[in-house]
Amino acid sequence: MRLAARILTVLVIGSLLTGCATDREPAPASSAGDRPNLLLITLDTLRADRLGSYGYDAAQTPHLDALAERGLRFERATTVMPLTLPAHSSLMTGTFPAYHGVRDNGGFYLGEEQQTLAETLRDTGYRTGGFIGAFVLDSRWGIAQGFDHYFDDFDLTEFGDTAGMDAIQRPGEVVVDRAVEWLDAEGQAGVRRSPFLCWVHLYDPHTPYDAPEPFRSSFPATRSGAYDAEIASTDAQVGRLLDTLEAAGRLDNTVVVVASDHGEMLGEHSEITHGFFIYDGAVRIPLMIAGPGIPAAVIDESVRIIDVLPTVLGLLGVEPPTVVQGADLMPLARGERLRLVAHSESWFPRYHYGWSELQSIQDGRYKLIKAPRRELYDLERDPGELDNLADRQSEQADRMETALDRLLGEIAGAPSAGPQPIDPETAERLRALGYLGSSANAQRDEDDPEAGPRGDPKDKIGLYNSLKEATAASATGDLESAIAIIEGALAEDSGIVEAHVLLGNFHRKAERFDAAVAAYRAALDLDSEHPEALMSLALAYKDSGRLAEAEAGLTRAAALDERNGKVIWQLADVHMRQSRYSDAEAGLLSALDLDLDQPRFLLKLGECYIEMERLDDAERRLREALGQNAGLATAHFNLGLVYEKRGQLDQAIDAYRSEIASNDEAYRASFNLGKLLRTAQPRQALTWFRKTVEIQPQFGTGHLYLAKALLDVGDLDGAAAASRLGLDRQPDPTIAPLGHFILADIYNRRGQFDEAALQEATARRLQAASR
Repeated sequence: MRLAARILTVLVIGSLLTGCATDREPAPASSAGDRPNLLLITLDTLRADRLGSYGYDAAQTPHLDALAERGLRFERATTVMPLTLPAHSSLMTGTFPAYHGVRDNGGFYLGEEQQTLAETLRDTGYRTGGFIGAFVLDSRWGIAQGFDHYFDDFDLTEFGDTAGMDAIQRPGEVVVDRAVEWLDAEGQAGVRRSPFLCWVHLYDPHTPYDAPEPFRSSFPATRSGAYDAEIASTDAQVGRLLDTLEAAGRLDNTVVVVASDHGEMLGEHSEITHGFFIYDGAVRIPLMIAGPGIPAAVIDESVRIIDVLPTVLGLLGVEPPTVVQGADLMPLARGERLRLVAHSESWFPRYHYGWSELQSIQDGRYKLIKAPRRELYDLERDPGELDNLADRQSEQADRMETALDRLLGEIAGAPSAGPQPIDPETAERLRALGYLGSSANAQRDEDDPEAGPRGDPKDKIGLYNSLKEATAASATGDLESAIAIIEGALAEDSGIVEAHVLLGNFHRKAERFDAAVAAYRAALDLDSEHPEALMSLALAYKDSGRLAEAEAGLTRAAALDERNGKVIWQLADVHMRQSRYSDAEAGLLSALDLDLDQPRFLLKLGECYIEMERLDDAERRLREALGQNAGLATAHFNLGLVYEKRGQLDQAIDAYRSEIASNDEAYRASFNLGKLLRTAQPRQALTWFRKTVEIQPQFGTGHLYLAKALLDVGDLDGAAAASRLGLDRQPDPTIAPLGHFILADIYNRRGQFDEAALQEATARRLQAASR
C-alpha cells in the first residue's frame, strides 16, 4: 500500500474524514515521445486571493485567469510552509517537510536520497530544464536534482557579503528569456522527439515590490498596490511562456501547472511579509492545472502542494515514487471526494528567535494551529481567522490536535545526522572564544527537555516587527537608532537569538568590534550552532586582526555545514592572510568540487596562486573565472599582477585597462596602471592617479603618487595639497616618507628652507622606522 494512502487512512477527524485517498489506476505504458510535456510555473509569494480568477476585482492577471478558465482551478490549496525552499522541496518530492527535512531557507539541503519530480521524469526520457529567479533555490541547496539544465548562475559578488538570501534575485523577464531560449532550442528538429519538463520560478511578487512600467503606475502607490503591480508584471511573463509554446504548436500537448510556494500576510495579524505565521494569508496558495484531457472546473475541496507531484505524474503516465505522501487530485475532477487533510508549519520563530514553532492541520472547514495557546478557526464563517474558537469548541480542537499529532508521527522521515562530536580540547578552546555556549543547541533541538516553555509567536509579533524596524534603520545608516531598538527588545526578552546577532551586526558595522564580539557570544550562548552567529563572530575577530580566533570559528562553522561557500571562502581568506597558502588552496579546491560559486572561487584560487608564485596556475584559473563571468570584478586586475610579475608590461597594461572598463570600483587597477605609465607617459599616469583617488578618496598611497605626478609636471600647489591629503589618510608606511620628501622639495623650490629641512627629517625618520 502506498504511504499516502496509509497516512490518509489513519487520519480521521470525527465524522469529517471518513474516506481515504483514491489511488489512480496507472496510465497505460507508452514511450516517452507519446507523453505530454510539462510546464511547471511557480510564482513566489503569491496569495491566492490576489488573482482575478480567485475573485480579486483589482487584479490585472489576464493570462493566469485564462489558464484557470480552461483547466482545473483549486480554490482551497495549502502550502506546507511559508518559506521558499521548504515549500519547493515539498512540491518537488510530494512529501512534507517532516519527511524531506528542509525546514528553513539556508542551512538546510534537500538530500540526495530524496526522489524529485525532475529525477523521475528524466529517468523516463524527459528533457529537464529549470529556470530560477532567486538564490534561495540555487542548486547548492539540492533542489536542482534531476535537471539537465539549471539556470541559477547568481553572481554573488554583485550583492555584497551582507546581502540576505532573499535579496539575491533576478527579474522575471530575465528568467523567462532563458526559459524561452531553452524551449526554442529543445523544440528544434532532432530534439523535439523527447517531451520536456520546464520549471520556471518567478520571484517578482516577493519584496521589495518594485514592478517595472507600465505595471507600477497602473496601481495605487501603496504597499498593497505595489504588490499587485508585481503580480501583474509576473502575469505578463507567464503569458510570454504560454505564447512561446502556442506559437511553436506545442501548447496543446503540454500540461501547464501554476502554483505559488506561499502567500504574503500584507499586515494581517500584524505580519507584513511571510515566514512567521501560518494563517491563510501566508499558506493558502493558487493552484491551477490545464492541458490535454484536463476538464475546466473549480475544485472546492482542500488540497495540498504535496499533491501536485502525484497528480502531474498521473497525467503524464508515470508511476510516482512509493514514498510520495501526496495524492493524485484527478478523481476530484470526476466528482469524487478525497477529504484530504492539509498540514502547514513554521519553524522560523523557533530557529531564529527561540520562540515556539507553529503546526497546523485543516480539513475543509476547520483549522487548528498548535501553539503554546492553541487556535481553532471555522474557515467558512471566519476566513480571516480572527475568532479563535479553541476554548469554546474544545472537543473539536482536541480531536484535531490528536489528528495532528498522529499525522506528525506518520509523515516523519529519518532524523538528520547532526554534526560530529567535538573533542574536549577543541571544545574548551571554542568555548573560551565564545563559539560554544552553555545551552548547546537549545533553539534547534526539537525535543530539548531543558528548553522550558517557549514564547507564543502571536505574543511576540511586536518584538519581531521591532527587529525588522531596527534592520530598516541600519540600512539607512541610522545605527544608533537600530542599536537602541534592539537593546529595547532584548530588555523585554533576552533570549532572542536573532536580536543578539543583529546587535552584533550593527556594532560591527560601526567598527565597535569588542561590542560586536560580546553580542555574538551572547547569541551563541543561546544557540551554539546558530550559523549566522558563528560566522559573524568569526568575521568580527577577523576584522579586528585576530586571525587565529577567526580561524577557530570558521573551522567550527565548516564542520557544521561543509557546503557553505561563504564559510569556505572566508576560511581560505584567513589562511591566505596567515600565509598558509597550501591550506587556502585545499579549501578553495574543495569548493570547486562542490560546484559552489565557481567564478568567485576560481578568482580566489588565482589570487592564492599569485601569492605562491605559481603564475601559470594563476593565469589558468583566472581565465577560467573570466570564461564563466566576463565581467567578474578584480579578475582582470589579478591577471595584470601575473603579467607584471612576469615582466609582460604591455599585457599588464591591457589587463588593467580591461578591469577599469568593466569595474567602476577598480581603483587598484587604475593605480597600478598609473605606476606602469609614469616614466614613459607621465601625463597619462597623472590621469590614472587622479582617477584612483576619485574612485577611492581614502586611499592615502594613491594621493601620494598623485602628488609626485603633479610635482613632476610643475603643479606645486596641487602636489602639496595631494601630499597632505595622502599623509592624513594613513598611507602604506613604506610610502609615507614620499609625502614628506615631496613637501620638502616644494618648500626648497619656494625658498622655505627651514620647513623643507623639517619635512626631510621627518621623511628620513619614517624611512628608517619602516625598514
